[in-house]
Amino acid sequence: MTRSTSIDPSTAAFLSFLLPGWGQMRRGKTAQGLIWMVVVIAGYLMMVVPGVILHILCMVEAYWRD
Repeated sequence: MTRSTSIDPSTAAFLSFLLPGWGQMRRGKTAQGLIWMVVVIAGYLMMVVPGVILHILCMVEAYWRD
């Protein structure tokens, strides 16, 4: 079960900018945040472009999802 917290979506997106998945974890979705963290880091290890794209998607997802 996930616990939803009342964090501003802009703050969640900013936290995900600083560390991929942190915004999701702060909103109470720890497993989803850890998955994003692993996927974005793997993207950066493959090449910079996939990492940047995944990082942007992570921030957008932290902003829009409840």
